[in-house]
Amino acid sequence: MGALSVNGGRINGALGIGTDNALGGNSIVLGDNDTGLKQNSDGVLDVYANNALVARLQPWKLYVVGDVLAGDGRKLSLTSDNNSSLNSRFNLWGNSDRPTVIELDDDQGWHLYSQRNPDGSIRFMVNGEIFTTSSIHAGANTISTDGNIYGSLWGGWLNDWINNTIINRFVQDIRLGGIEYAQAWNGPGYNDTPGYVITGVTNGNSDELIDGVHRRPLQKLIGGVWYNVASI
Repeated sequence: MGALSVNGGRINGALGIGTDNALGGNSIVLGDNDTGLKQNSDGVLDVYANNALVARLQPWKLYVVGDVLAGDGRKLSLTSDNNSSLNSRFNLWGNSDRPTVIELDDDQGWHLYSQRNPDGSIRFMVNGEIFTTSSIHAGANTISTDGNIYGSLWGGWLNDWINNTIINRFVQDIRLGGIEYAQAWNGPGYNDTPGYVITGVTNGNSDELIDGVHRRPLQKLIGGVWYNVASI
C-alpha cells in the first residue's frame, strides 16, 4: 500500500494498526488482529473485542451485547440475560404537567415510575401489586407484616387501640356462672339479688310445696375479666 496523502485518502479493505487484520471487510483493528471497529452495513458501526461483537452504533442508538458496568471499585451493572418474553425500557421523559419522569416499561406497557411534580414533590407509582418481605413505612406510620398498623391516629399500634378502646370496654361474651342452691321449704330461699337468675325449682317429694331453688349469676366478659351484671 502506498503512502497516504496528508490531505486524506481512501483505503479499500481492512486496516490493521500494529497487527494484521482478522476482522475483514471495512474494519480497523488496533494492536490485536480481531479487536477494533467494523462497518457491517449502512449506518451500522460495530465494536469487536477478540472477534466478539460487544457493541453496535446506529443513528440515535447504542446497543451493548453484554453487561454495562459503571464504577471503578463497586460497580453498577445494567444486564440482560436475553431470556425474557418481552423487551424492556428504562426511560427519562417529561412534559409541562409531569416535568421529570423516570419510567420502566416493557412491550405491553409501563411497570413503575418515579415522578417529580410541578410543585417539586415526588410521586412513585406501580402499575400492579406490591409485595414486600418487611414493613411498609409512610412518614411516621408503619404497616407491619402481621397486618398491624402503627400511626399517630391510633396513638401507637392499631391492635393496642382496638384492645383498649373496644375489646377492653365492650362485652365480648356472656355466660351463667356457678350454680347456687337454697332450701325453700322451711328454708331461707333467695332474696332478689342483683345479677342472678333462677335456673331451677325442685320438688323432691311431689307435694304441693317446692323444696329448693337453684340460681346462677349472669356474667359478662370485658377485657378478659368476667363480671356479674348489675340490676336496675
